[in-house]
Amino acid sequence: IIMMARRSANHYCTTIPLAVRRIRIIPSSLWIVTSLFLGRGSYAYISSHTPSRRFFSLYGSTPNDLERLRVLDLKEQLREAGLKLSGRKSELIERLQLHYNRNDTTMPKRKSPRTKAPKEEEEGKEDDVKATEEEPELTPKKKKKKASDHQRQTERTEIPKLWNGSSDSYTFKIASWNVAGLRALMRNHPDALPDLVQKHDLDVLCLQEIKLQESHVDDPKLKIGGILLHEEGYEGHYSCSTTKKGYSGTAVFVKKRSSTNGEKTKKQTSLSSFFTKADKKDKSKKEDENDTNNDTKDSRNINNIDINNLIPTNVSFGIGKKKHDGEGRSITVEFPLFTMTNLYVPNSGQKLERLLYRTKEWDVDLLEYMQSKETPDKPIIWLGDLNVAHTAQETWNEGAKHLVKSAGTTPEERASFTEQLSSTGYIDAFKQLHPDALGHYTYWSQRAGNRCPNKGLRLDYFVCSPSLFEGDRNIVVRDCYMLPEQLGSDHCPIVLELEIKK
Repeated sequence: IIMMARRSANHYCTTIPLAVRRIRIIPSSLWIVTSLFLGRGSYAYISSHTPSRRFFSLYGSTPNDLERLRVLDLKEQLREAGLKLSGRKSELIERLQLHYNRNDTTMPKRKSPRTKAPKEEEEGKEDDVKATEEEPELTPKKKKKKASDHQRQTERTEIPKLWNGSSDSYTFKIASWNVAGLRALMRNHPDALPDLVQKHDLDVLCLQEIKLQESHVDDPKLKIGGILLHEEGYEGHYSCSTTKKGYSGTAVFVKKRSSTNGEKTKKQTSLSSFFTKADKKDKSKKEDENDTNNDTKDSRNINNIDINNLIPTNVSFGIGKKKHDGEGRSITVEFPLFTMTNLYVPNSGQKLERLLYRTKEWDVDLLEYMQSKETPDKPIIWLGDLNVAHTAQETWNEGAKHLVKSAGTTPEERASFTEQLSSTGYIDAFKQLHPDALGHYTYWSQRAGNRCPNKGLRLDYFVCSPSLFEGDRNIVVRDCYMLPEQLGSDHCPIVLELEIKK
């Protein structure tokens, strides 16, 4: 009879009203009477909804005790114990059984929510405050991020103006700019190029990454070939990629002048026209007259300088290797006193898929080409976007972990550029003239918004023959600087000033 009464009582325990099951304060003697009448399981069930929760320490924890609990109650205990909640009921029971056996079979107390006391009550209760401070926090503290251990060079130091011209010489200015798409620049900033050449009175403007095809250059609607900077007195030369559309490409604009022999600057608008043996016969006399009228009258004094030294004698495309020349990455312009090559060096790629090509093939062949162009009487200048931040001085965050795996800052690219300079004695003009300059960058990521805080890289260079820094020669490098205020691209222009003597 007693056994049947206990079984019926256990069954009745599962249907106890919610109000009864959530009793908060019950004397311990009543718990003992309840356990004797209803049985251990029912005591465990009711006590699981109270603050004390001591049934495991009184009666022990057995699978039969936990099996009488609902899945919802099992999960509540698992949650309070910080254990996994997923799984079947048998798995939940086994998980709880192991937990309480490991923790001396004592169940945790329910954590009551904390409420903030009013300011008036907080005054004069230092002991209470200390007590609450000593209690462990409910939620674990978030780990503080370690401070970055790389440099943060974003301040641009002032550099002096090294050259202001001379009455006995002529200042020849060359500017280089990666425009990241010439059509986009002309569409979004139509006055950028005209204002640039006029404001700085440039003799040569070199552009990289123009992203043009031959059809774009010849399209009259786009107003590029024979039109762009024509009114400002410049002749354009274009090298377009033939292996991939809308990719790479370079351009050079040279100030037009008439030589003392009556000859004009050689016209060479594109790579395809370079290989044609004869010019088109449909040029009228009016065009020739316009060219004569557009020959530049220099705002600067020539100072008895032979004007023939300011006129290019030859324009060529590529570096003499078919595997490189299809991407339109170089244009060489030869002047009587020096030779310059406008370059857009291949990027190694986001996944460094072209790293070996860049360092083992392109860099090697480029150096061989530039050495072939150099003579004792005619030094060379190679310039443009060389896609390498050579040293810590050329990066704002030197020491960042990702730099060794990022194009332009890998150890392989830096070592290759170092080899190009050290093996031949070629000189980085900006670093030579401003060795202590910091924060002078030429590229900023637009996606990250790095231009305003000056978190950039110096990827654009003028690399010169050592003889161009000898003061007794008839052509000498005098200054090199950036134009960070010029907008229109994720790069800014860089300028080289040469003194051409009598």
